[in-house]
Amino acid sequence: MAQDSLVQYAYALDEKGALAHISVAKRTALYICPGCKKPLTPVLGEVNAQHFRHADHSCAFESYLHKCAKIAFYHCYIEAISSGTPIKLVLERKITCGDKRLKIFSDQKHRCQKAVPAIYDLTKIFNRAELEKRDRVTGLTPDVMLSDNSSERLCYVEMCVSHPCTPEKIESGIPILEFKIDSVDDIQIILGGSYSMDDWYLRAYNFHPKPKVMSSCSDVVSMDCVEMSLWSLSDSGRLNERVIPLREVDLAENSQINVWPKSVAQSELRSKLGRFLSHVDPDENFPNCLMCKHSSGWEYGYLECQSKGKRIAYTEARTCASYEKEI
Repeated sequence: MAQDSLVQYAYALDEKGALAHISVAKRTALYICPGCKKPLTPVLGEVNAQHFRHADHSCAFESYLHKCAKIAFYHCYIEAISSGTPIKLVLERKITCGDKRLKIFSDQKHRCQKAVPAIYDLTKIFNRAELEKRDRVTGLTPDVMLSDNSSERLCYVEMCVSHPCTPEKIESGIPILEFKIDSVDDIQIILGGSYSMDDWYLRAYNFHPKPKVMSSCSDVVSMDCVEMSLWSLSDSGRLNERVIPLREVDLAENSQINVWPKSVAQSELRSKLGRFLSHVDPDENFPNCLMCKHSSGWEYGYLECQSKGKRIAYTEARTCASYEKEI
């Protein structure tokens, strides 16, 4: 267990108002409690764990921890702006493939989309940080408010020790970063300046990273391997199916008219094949039972013929006296 886990008061404000850890404290320096603003004395013995001690009382630890966390973030952010050091935030962003081959799909379930980590430098988005600054528009006061001098962008930063972010703040629509603080150990996380939505201590509200559209499929988002049925009509009038992966579909020669996912249901396949035949054989040089009003269903080249009362192959239309095209 880390030493900080055994010590309640591991941080204090130094003479400049900066948050100081007990490990860098000096006996002759003056320190103030972030929670109650009373003097703290550094206990720097070699036998017991080093810590800051109140003179005659101990303030509420929750209040102390909450104050330490917000001050830690504030000073970390101000220092990052001054030094040009990034404050990294990893959010989830949707990547959508804009490959023209995806136009073959007519439904949204075949959208080529995936959520991937996206790293943002908060200091490039918000170039100002203010501690306990009241938002004049919403009337709310976050622990730390991030803003941008050249726009109206805002971000609330909240430290949750025992009270999570209020519904009022969440419903304001303002982007919010809420850090869960359980112990003084977590202050080091705040000072690290690198945060991710995958981390247990962070929740983000009202962040909507702009989706990225890629011009073609990649290893990040890919439907390249989806099996596609490519249909053609032979010189003898037979339907031919060739199964190929999406990446091999040549849009210069094929379209939704003759290419669709191999996985489509047989009932949908009948409809698609009917449209395909109307396109490639508009003059009905090759009568096909798929186009006959007396047929129904479709299963691997066979249909139910109401006229003959039996199951037939689609090619029987060529010699059938009852063939009648469905209008």
